[in-house]
Amino acid sequence: MPPGWYYAEGDPPGTNRYWDGETWQGGPQPVVQPAAGFSPGMTGGFGQAYAESSQALLALLLSLAALLCCGLLWPVAWKLGHDEIVAIDAGRRDPNNRGTANAGRIIGMIGTGLLVLVVVVWIIAVLAAL
Repeated sequence: MPPGWYYAEGDPPGTNRYWDGETWQGGPQPVVQPAAGFSPGMTGGFGQAYAESSQALLALLLSLAALLCCGLLWPVAWKLGHDEIVAIDAGRRDPNNRGTANAGRIIGMIGTGLLVLVVVVWIIAVLAAL
């Protein structure tokens, strides 16, 4: 077989693995269906189709919303940003969104730390009042 992406026997259905001409490389990857109107070799900003849509912007918006109204959103933003980076590293999501995901994750981490600090100080104040 010439090098390329093929289904490897024993892999989950709906996945392909890269064959370098001698051995299988990497793990199975989900087969990505191109967007409507996309044809192989198209250029001009269409880019590569990915198996999953990005949640990087959601992570960033949640971390910023937590600043304005509800600090309980910070851990959610942290988790979403972390999951986005994991998915980018696995090749399931667009790597162009890494910076946005990282910003949401970092703001979520800092906010979660502040939230924990406020809760601890509040508990100490309540216990001291008893």
